[in-house]
Amino acid sequence: MKIPLWSRLRLAPRIIVVIIAGLLAMKTVDLLMPLVIHPPKIMFFDREWLISTLHDVRERSIAMPAAERPTLLRDLPAQDWLDITLSETRPDLRHTSKIESQRIGAFVEFHRQLVEALGLPPQDVLLMADELDDPEYSSRPMVIILPPLPAVMRDVITAKETNLVSSDLRIAFPIGPREWLLIMPKSDGQEVVRMVRNFLLPFLAVALIALLSIWVARGVVKPLDDLAVAAEKLGRDRELSLVGSFNAPELQAIGSSFNAMQLRLKRFVDDRLQMIAAISHDLRTPLTRMRLLAEYLPDQDQRRQVLSDIEDMEAMMSATLTFASNRLKDEPRSVTDLAAMLISLCDTATDAGCRVVYDGPDHAGLTCQPVAVRRAFANLIDNGCKFGKEVRVALHDHADSLVITVTDDGPGIPAEQREEAFRPFIRLETSRNRETGGTGLGLTIARDVILAQNGAIQLDDTPAGGLLVTVALPKVT
Repeated sequence: MKIPLWSRLRLAPRIIVVIIAGLLAMKTVDLLMPLVIHPPKIMFFDREWLISTLHDVRERSIAMPAAERPTLLRDLPAQDWLDITLSETRPDLRHTSKIESQRIGAFVEFHRQLVEALGLPPQDVLLMADELDDPEYSSRPMVIILPPLPAVMRDVITAKETNLVSSDLRIAFPIGPREWLLIMPKSDGQEVVRMVRNFLLPFLAVALIALLSIWVARGVVKPLDDLAVAAEKLGRDRELSLVGSFNAPELQAIGSSFNAMQLRLKRFVDDRLQMIAAISHDLRTPLTRMRLLAEYLPDQDQRRQVLSDIEDMEAMMSATLTFASNRLKDEPRSVTDLAAMLISLCDTATDAGCRVVYDGPDHAGLTCQPVAVRRAFANLIDNGCKFGKEVRVALHDHADSLVITVTDDGPGIPAEQREEAFRPFIRLETSRNRETGGTGLGLTIARDVILAQNGAIQLDDTPAGGLLVTVALPKVT
């Protein structure tokens, strides 16, 4: 939902607007509620009339046979204002002692007068009343018992020492050994509706404020989520993921700065990679001339050494070009039998003179970039063959992922240097030295490929001290 001028407001004014809107909405609901659910009636009783009426009802009930009492009570004129019912058990009402302990205004005096008029022991005249705080939220009709007139209307509710104000007045007294009369104000039939209203209003207020808060919070959190996704994509794929325009000035400034940062980083990385690729490409021509010249060296040992160095330099340039051009990540995805791929790589390494053992199923499907994944695992197996005598490749097929481990019996990599081993052109002097060959790009390319498949790669030690490489690839990317 778009609100005019909303996008021009900063975050602090938005929060203030939402708080004020929530308060106004609740006040509006509070004002409109009486139009839907009518407030309870306000019934005024003269104290002397009420006491006299109760005395008359008791006397007439006692004089009437038990079978005719329901008819008598139904035809009483007081039934227009009072509900008078018979009860065969003592009603469960709070006795006047509780009223006295709670000091509910003039009800103590009213109870004393009622006891004297009915001629009953105080414990047999039951009176229950509550102290009314807000008449609009009472569920039952409100009762105001006034002293003899005249009375000032504005003092009716506030003068609680002389006026009896209650929203739940009930009186009970016996008319026989087993019969009681229960008297309460005439009901208008809306008690349940008002109780539901009183119960729902606080929840409605909380829900309204929560919805407004969520609406504002989403306006702040969603742009931050977009920034997080864009940053993740930039870090994983090295591809631009420009964020859109946000609806707050502060967030718009953050989004513009983030987009500018992406462009600068992309341009910086591309320039460096192009420079590396150009240098590597341009070195091919002098290396070719050096190879031709090396063929005419009279000393065979020198010729063999020079040709070996040239081959190493060509391999380094080839790996550098592959890393710099980043071609592997442009490959389309397809369903590949990863188990067959690993078996083929193990056989190739074995044919080259390295002992490589495969352990796992014969077939395991995976949606990936097959050429890139093959290159990654070839690098991992090749590294194991360079620094160990035996390499074990294991494939575990789980419900949602494929987990591959490549284990060698070489010297391993110290824990504090494992993250360093993934950096490009880094060869760890303690175990991965120049005598074993390599460009320092094998693990770098492998990790880039694995991350591009939304996978994970981790280096650990084996119990025997070799290197354990664990790769987890999700089946659905």
